[in-house]
Amino acid sequence: MSDITDDNKPKSKRHKRQVAEAVKIYTTPPTADDLAFIAREFILCTLPHSDPGDVPAWSRTNGNLTLGIQPGFNHKTGKSYGIPYGTIPRLLLVWIVTEIIRTKSRRLELGNRLADFLLKLGLDPSRGGERSDVRRVRQEIEKLFNAIISFAYHPNGEKHGGSARVSMQVAPKWALWWSDKDPDQNALWGSWIEVSEDFFQAVMNAPCPLDIRVVRHIKDSSLGIDLYTILNREAFRAMKNNKPRFLAWEWLHEQTGNEYRNLHNFRRDALVQVEAIMAVHSGLIITQQRGYRGQKSGLVISNLSTPSIPPDLAREPIQAAPNRLPPPLALVPPPPPAPPPPERFLKPATVARFRGMYPNLDPYACKAAFDAWADGLPAEEKPRHYDAVFKKFAERWVVGKLIVSNP
Repeated sequence: MSDITDDNKPKSKRHKRQVAEAVKIYTTPPTADDLAFIAREFILCTLPHSDPGDVPAWSRTNGNLTLGIQPGFNHKTGKSYGIPYGTIPRLLLVWIVTEIIRTKSRRLELGNRLADFLLKLGLDPSRGGERSDVRRVRQEIEKLFNAIISFAYHPNGEKHGGSARVSMQVAPKWALWWSDKDPDQNALWGSWIEVSEDFFQAVMNAPCPLDIRVVRHIKDSSLGIDLYTILNREAFRAMKNNKPRFLAWEWLHEQTGNEYRNLHNFRRDALVQVEAIMAVHSGLIITQQRGYRGQKSGLVISNLSTPSIPPDLAREPIQAAPNRLPPPLALVPPPPPAPPPPERFLKPATVARFRGMYPNLDPYACKAAFDAWADGLPAEEKPRHYDAVFKKFAERWVVGKLIVSNP
């Protein structure tokens, strides 16, 4: 019965192989060879899933961050290269970012054979036809490397002014000597790319670790790749802060799926991919929250979750160059520090009562000691009734401080 699906059709060999691979990934801890990276900006705002068509520009906005892509122009054909979309640009970016972290260099060697490079991406160089991996990789390389990619950051929203922006090419210089017709052919010279300084700094400033086994397992779905990078990052944040993370469906739709006009359809497809991710990501503990009483529906990532790559394993290649100074700027500035809690004031009646009981003591010196004591309490133990707790604190604070003056 285990080899029969719900519709009574035997499982294919490919499906059986995928199930076996999922079990192996789920039960085997990652090693340094499984370590991959992606730049944080491409998690906060993701590339399009489907072809936007022949458009002058494309954009996606997530909160205060907007990703914009302007296609390059092919002067030979007189047409636009188009907007990079789908799974292959995502796999290319993962490989590029990982190589930058590994080599600490802007120049990356792609090798002498196209077939070898496709295998590095987890693709099949032998599959032919109009939608072959060879043909699609070449097309998406041209789209990705010729496009102008920009990130605009509006800390207070676009309507309130103030912004930061960077526009760049991923790789403004490259040499590709591969043969598309014969991907196994050895070129006389090795192919290479040189990433832009802006892209290099963004990668080195905030790389997010991934398990390449998981990426390759879900590589057939661009939505799956995006959700894995998001959920994996949120699992790290939940573990680090020891607090669950909540992702509303509306937020995920804005961040990665605004091509879906219907939120219900997005949620349906996203849940399929979440299930596939959890089948290979043993550290994810996710529950669904249904909307009720004004609360949003979405996913809750437990604080017991862990990222697919342990922080210690990810930290080593990032810090492998101890003498290298960190880049001065990042594409996305860090969020501003949380404002201090508003100062609490004693009621005039409380001050008058204190002075009446302890005429030789300063109520505001007692208040300063009280505030320092209250700041050190856990959040659940903080005083809810400020003046009432202050009065009890004052009874202990005045001990030994009372000064009896002679008449």
